[in-house]
Amino acid sequence: MRIFRNLPLGLLLLGTLSAQAQERSWVDLAVHNFGAPINTMWAEGELSFAADGTMVYCSARQDMAVAPGDPKDLYISTFNEETGGWNQPINMGLPINAAPATDVDPLRLGDDREPWITADGNTIYFKSDRLATSSPNNATDLFVTHKIDGVWSTPELIPYPISTDEGNEHCPAILQDGETLCFASRRPGGFGGSDIYCSQQDDAGTWMEPVNQGPNINTAGEEFHFTQDTDGMVYFTSNRPGGYGGMDIYGSMQQGQNSWGSAYNLGPQVNTASADMCPALPPGTGTISWFSSREDNSLGNIDIFWTNKLNTAR
Repeated sequence: MRIFRNLPLGLLLLGTLSAQAQERSWVDLAVHNFGAPINTMWAEGELSFAADGTMVYCSARQDMAVAPGDPKDLYISTFNEETGGWNQPINMGLPINAAPATDVDPLRLGDDREPWITADGNTIYFKSDRLATSSPNNATDLFVTHKIDGVWSTPELIPYPISTDEGNEHCPAILQDGETLCFASRRPGGFGGSDIYCSQQDDAGTWMEPVNQGPNINTAGEEFHFTQDTDGMVYFTSNRPGGYGGMDIYGSMQQGQNSWGSAYNLGPQVNTASADMCPALPPGTGTISWFSSREDNSLGNIDIFWTNKLNTAR
């Protein structure tokens, strides 16, 4: 992985702060807003990073939307080593982002979000309502696009048993093994609400029956958005009892395939009385990012934030 040097304050999230520092400054302790050009007056949300710092995220901004009133579109921004920040984000455009098609079905609002980009930067998984149906009621499915000769392919539905007619699948992510696809689903047989499931492909490239990740991860509440670091720790969103209010971010250490230790709340630096959701891990090992409706340090709506992992509870 490329090492980033001489970055300004906003890019310290790339892991340049030492976990062994003798004295911790306010920079180490603070929760930082990503700032412009990523955060805007509109709502920004789920994000992920390729190994070179390329960021994919979603935004409700209307000044660059593929169609007026689009709830969310996917945006991509490359990292600029000279400025130590991200370049101006680009709407990924059609056909990655779908325009509203409520004339076909009222559920097809043009809502594309929750992107997961692979470390090599060549594949993006995401959630979309482009094939939503009112009967059966199926609001969202999972899709995948590949960058081929520098061009992103037309997104393809990830078929059953990943996408279903009843599960409203969302929040796809690939674990550190590079093979396991995890996602959230409301399909029957879970613990309640959205549960997190994981699946792998067989030798023929067909996704196998997804496995519910069990009671240390899933509860009667809502769980979604797995993100795993190189140590095996997975971070995810939950509204289980005992949090700080709304949605909180939790961590759990992998013990084996489809096996996880007890989940713990990341604590009050990350979690607030507002909704704190959808963790992502920038390049490097020292920081964690997420989006939040917290009112402090906001640019006017839901923003993306980051802090050092040192500030999370264990």
